[in-house]
Amino acid sequence: MIQDVDGLVARFLAELDQAGAGPQAVVLHGSAARGQYLPGWSDINLLLVFQGISLEMLRAMQRPLGRWRDAAGTLPLMLAEAEWRRAADVYPLEIAEMRTAYRVVRGGDPLAGLAVRRADLRAALEREVRGKLLRLRQGYALFAGRPAELSRFIRRSVAAALFLFRGLAVLAGQEPPREDPALAILAGRIAGFDPQSVEPIVTHRGDERWRCSDQVLAGYLGAVETAARFVDHYQIGDRE
Repeated sequence: MIQDVDGLVARFLAELDQAGAGPQAVVLHGSAARGQYLPGWSDINLLLVFQGISLEMLRAMQRPLGRWRDAAGTLPLMLAEAEWRRAADVYPLEIAEMRTAYRVVRGGDPLAGLAVRRADLRAALEREVRGKLLRLRQGYALFAGRPAELSRFIRRSVAAALFLFRGLAVLAGQEPPREDPALAILAGRIAGFDPQSVEPIVTHRGDERWRCSDQVLAGYLGAVETAARFVDHYQIGDRE
């Protein structure tokens, strides 16, 4: 699996270089960096840092970027070096999550020396957890009574939930476990929800035959609601 990811990344970077739009630093992060990449299901997450970004460069990226999106499931984060150096207050949750598992593919380490303030992390985490809760409610309203579509929507939502659980762990000063069930247990312990409420979804996220019951969904929503309340009331104090 990792060889497949490395091959896709190498081909993408070679195409960017050939187009005259190669980045000076590249970081692989997310499930592929944690060794949890599932072909056909997981996205491949890249950070690309450039000396500068012009319209000409963006035009040159068009074909390589389109092929990468089709193969990786998502587009990379693309920032100029000067932007990235000042990004800690804008992308605190993304940077904190990257640091839990990442691999430098090219150039120097862009995350070295980049400090995330806990207050910025808390604010970003609250916004994202509340957004997650909203999207789950919307999804249930759209797909209730359609088990296959609802279950696919819920399974697709797990990656973002785990992303937020890692943010919870970092906010609380804990090291996020690499294994998803252990991460859910830690997040439940921190935020005060029952990890068993999300365990069925975490366990079956790659199983197309699995169906999400209303009972399981209610537990999932309850866990996210509890996490949102925890972050809302989290006091930074002397932990900054």
